[in-house]
Amino acid sequence: MMNLTIQTYPKNTASKLTYDILIENEPDGTVKATLLGLPDYQCFGDNQEEALSNLIKLFEERNPKIFILEEINSAKIEYPLIEVAETFKVEGNAWDVLEALTGTIEAPSDWSSQHNYYLYGMPKNTDEIRE
Repeated sequence: MMNLTIQTYPKNTASKLTYDILIENEPDGTVKATLLGLPDYQCFGDNQEEALSNLIKLFEERNPKIFILEEINSAKIEYPLIEVAETFKVEGNAWDVLEALTGTIEAPSDWSSQHNYYLYGMPKNTDEIRE
C-alpha cells in the first residue's frame, strides 16, 4: 500500500514554473499555441506573440492548482529468485539459480537412440551406453 502526501502551491508560485508550449502555423494563417501535456490549454492568434498572450490569459483565468505527489512508505519490492538463491546459497545469475534447483534423471546419452521405442512401441535398444 502506498501513502501519498499532497503539496499544494499557491497561485503566485505557478508563474515560477516552466511549461513547454507547441507553436503551430494553421492552414488559415493563424497560429495555435498548445501547452504540452495539457491539450485543453490551446489558443489561437494572428501571430505567435498573440497566440502566446492568449494562452497565458487562459492559464491565468482557469487558475489551475498545482499538486506534487510524493511517495511515502512505498511497498517493498520482492525478488523471489534472490530469496531462492540466498536459501540455497547459490551465487550468479538467474540461470545459475535455476540450474541449482533442477534435478537429474537417468537418461540415455543420445535421446534419439530410443526414438523407435518412444514413438512406435518397438523394443528398446539394449546396447546403448548410459552416462
